[in-house]
Amino acid sequence: MTYRFRISNVGTTWSFNFRIQNHLLVLIETEGSYPNMITLDSLDVHVGQSYSVLVTVDQEEKDYYIVASPKMANATQLVNLTAVGVLHYGNSTVPACGPLPAGPDPFDLQFSLHQARSIKWNLTAGAARPNPQGTFNVHNVTLTQTFILHGSSAAINGTARYTVNNVSYVTPNTPLKMADYRANGSGVYQLDQFPTNYSLTQAVDGVFVASGIHKGWIEIVFKNDLQVIDSWHLDGFGFFVVGFGDGEWTPESRQSYNLWDPVVRSTTQVYPGGWTAVYAYLDNPGMWNLRSQRLKNWYLGEEFYVRVYDPDPNPLKEFRPPENLLFCGIFDPPVPEPAPSVAKPPATPAANPAPLSAPPSLPNATASQQIPW
Repeated sequence: MTYRFRISNVGTTWSFNFRIQNHLLVLIETEGSYPNMITLDSLDVHVGQSYSVLVTVDQEEKDYYIVASPKMANATQLVNLTAVGVLHYGNSTVPACGPLPAGPDPFDLQFSLHQARSIKWNLTAGAARPNPQGTFNVHNVTLTQTFILHGSSAAINGTARYTVNNVSYVTPNTPLKMADYRANGSGVYQLDQFPTNYSLTQAVDGVFVASGIHKGWIEIVFKNDLQVIDSWHLDGFGFFVVGFGDGEWTPESRQSYNLWDPVVRSTTQVYPGGWTAVYAYLDNPGMWNLRSQRLKNWYLGEEFYVRVYDPDPNPLKEFRPPENLLFCGIFDPPVPEPAPSVAKPPATPAANPAPLSAPPSLPNATASQQIPW
């Protein structure tokens, strides 16, 4: 029998390596994309990522350990953070035994990097494709923008923060989309105030909003200046993961890209001291969050927004705000218009009113008598 296992890293900090004792994993899906099937002893799953694997239960009929152990963790942390489950064969009477199945060295980033590069899109799978429809590879697209984004940490006014290009995002009291719709951002953010291709010399707080060209191809290079595996997600889009590398990214790094069959996914890892490059087609108007999926990094400022603007007012492209929109921040609710008063017409007397009839006469009643009504 063969079973499908869906593996998701819904944690907030650690990448992990997943494996099943004495069993192989056949990779068949990653976040809605069908990659070329490859057979693995174990699988690295980074924060925010998901995979599907096929597992054939063809071993001796007993129980087997299922293990998820953290990456970039020392021996003491491994003991405290390793998750263990059991794969139970239907008629098994033998519990799982022996040492836990060994995975790769948690600090062996070359193993993880090699595995990441081996995950490629299956161009022949009969399945839905991400937009734009019919684009199965990206070797012939024309780039309209490039973002080079350094994820790092800094102290700002004595407080530890995480930054993108030395800008730590501060959430305003007014929602960005409301400010965009009602005041073109005025009073809430300044569009393209901060750089998307280099880092500021000094770390600052700010409401970081950058322009994305509608229906343009954007190249985003994530550079990790931290000592941990970072993970990045872009709301509203899937992106083609075209390259990984060590050290600094340069334009010559594009020669190492895989533009023929890069896998499409929603979240990608960025190794410490390295870079990851993705392509995205910005066909979805809106205000989209681009962020680290590591919760601490995200909460402390490693994020910003990409404003993809389409001047076409067609509501089928982007819905207008609902009538019951709640206002906040710098915008007060609009004063409702008073309801129009309607004058009541004067009463029209009846032409021949009927005479009032006299009430019926009642008998004299004493205290002991009851009067029926």
